Amino acid sequence: MKYLLIILLTLFIATTIGSIVIKDTGYVLLSISGWKIETSVVLFFIILFIIFSLLYFLIRSLVRAWQLPEQIRTWKVNKKQYLSEKNIIDGLINMSEGEWGKAEKNFCKAASNSKSPYIIYLFAARAAHAMNSLDKSNEYLRFAHNHEPNAGPAIGLTQAELQLNQKQIVQALATLNNLQEKWPEHLLTKKMLLEAYTALNDWQEVLKLLRSIEKEKLYTRDEIEIKKHNAYVGLLKDAGISDDKNKLDNIWEEIPRKLKYHHHLIEVYVREKLKFKDISDSEVILKNAIKKKWDRKLVRLYGLVIGIDPDKQLATAESWLNQYPDDPILLLSLGRICVRNSLWSKAKTYLQKSLDIRENSDTLFEFANLYQKQGDYKQATVYYEKGLRLDKVRKRI
Repeated sequence: MKYLLIILLTLFIATTIGSIVIKDTGYVLLSISGWKIETSVVLFFIILFIIFSLLYFLIRSLVRAWQLPEQIRTWKVNKKQYLSEKNIIDGLINMSEGEWGKAEKNFCKAASNSKSPYIIYLFAARAAHAMNSLDKSNEYLRFAHNHEPNAGPAIGLTQAELQLNQKQIVQALATLNNLQEKWPEHLLTKKMLLEAYTALNDWQEVLKLLRSIEKEKLYTRDEIEIKKHNAYVGLLKDAGISDDKNKLDNIWEEIPRKLKYHHHLIEVYVREKLKFKDISDSEVILKNAIKKKWDRKLVRLYGLVIGIDPDKQLATAESWLNQYPDDPILLLSLGRICVRNSLWSKAKTYLQKSLDIRENSDTLFEFANLYQKQGDYKQATVYYEKGLRLDKVRKRI
């Protein structure tokens, strides 16, 4: 509609001018340096139009010629950007499909056409790492750093992640500590440090980091509690290995009261404490925990610890028979307590009942222990052999 109106307006103007020219052609007289030119108005305007048109196209051509280099540069930049974006997309698709070699090639092509290649080199490093090309991976990380020295956190975190994946824990720890020193505000660094210290079983550092992370709310309360739980388990086991009873007890005292109710922590603590003498306080810990929640693992340990009052310990364990009369683990623990108290007949009754419910090598070994204490070494040997055979069968299964 717009172009139609322009055409109609042009025709109207042309018709108007034509009608005027037909009525009065007129003439134009030009005098330049003694030269006189006389012509009709129509011819004058035609010549003027031609001259104007030539000048217009000449100036337009000169302007276009002047702008051409810049336009070519712009076109090249746009083409490079298009190619870079295409190669990045292709590379990401390759990575999602596990085609690491193709992904690496596409990322390299993308980097050569990108204004910010350091990010693309980080993807190339990941692709190379997935193919176990560690030298290439490190080389891409160096390229990234050379192109953008200020992108330290992104490059460092990528490097640390790849080192952790490769089980290069010490190297990853050095990288992360350097990042922590330069950019302490980066929360991801703390999370990865936690992973590194956990892999190194450095439980004190894990707990220290957890206190900081807890304030930052990087994990939920349940996740924090699980990680703390695992750290204290590690510390308790380390103390047991170190053969230092005071260290073990001190760590138990340091554990928050809420965590001390966890049966697994109690189990680990008592198991480690069984390596030492005078562990009568463990009987009270186990008794209180079992009263709150029945746990066969703790019941088994209850039969192994020696309480201050053996008779009271036996009475406590027998009281649990009211609720769990056919529990083979409880019956085994009762048999053990009776053996320690030299209650041979009672011990045999409990142990035999436990065996009748479920055959267990521990029960067979306890029977052997009972007969050995009675001086019946022949019967003791029979039960030891039965226990060993059962152990071998179960290991093969």
